Amino acid sequence: MTETIEDKKTVLFDPGYAKHTTILSLGSDYLYSSLDKIKNFNQKKAKFKMIYPQLLRMSDNNVGFCLGSMLWAVYVKTLGDIEIEGNPCLGDTYNEKEAVEEVDFSIAFFDRLKKDAKYYLNSEYNVNPQHIKILELYREFLTKNCSFVNTRTTKDIILPDGITIPDSSSIEKINAKISEVVKSGNLLDLFEVWDLVYKS
Repeated sequence: MTETIEDKKTVLFDPGYAKHTTILSLGSDYLYSSLDKIKNFNQKKAKFKMIYPQLLRMSDNNVGFCLGSMLWAVYVKTLGDIEIEGNPCLGDTYNEKEAVEEVDFSIAFFDRLKKDAKYYLNSEYNVNPQHIKILELYREFLTKNCSFVNTRTTKDIILPDGITIPDSSSIEKINAKISEVVKSGNLLDLFEVWDLVYKS
């Protein structure tokens, strides 16, 4: 028998995004540390050319994770007031500076990519303004929810300003897209349903 929304008693904190992402500050630091060990500029250029696609992928997946987290929050709020399973933040002490540190790093990272692409590759890296907006909204999402340290049920979740819960047909599309990207790992595909919850 197919499970319906009414049958759900609990819902996962993460539908499966985490397996496709790394912490951008740590992942990029690891790649840049290998670059910093090289003294010869031509060798450094060659090394950056190798790691550049990985840095772009990390940055994109990070944006996709933030986007997906907000879309998942929209979806789970339509399930009624039910318990959230697997919240790793629950019970921690909230520190706003620490809470937003990674997202602030992620926003600043666009400038580093732009500068380094010009310096090492003599090419332009153009930041997608939608990516910046997602990170800014995610920062608001984190602070409004105090990094989810007290988030026990779907009722506890607070959405960022401008993000709304759409009709049931749109919710089904969002849930289907989430299931699709959890399998594919292409988290930026979630932009295909973003305009169902946010009007820029």
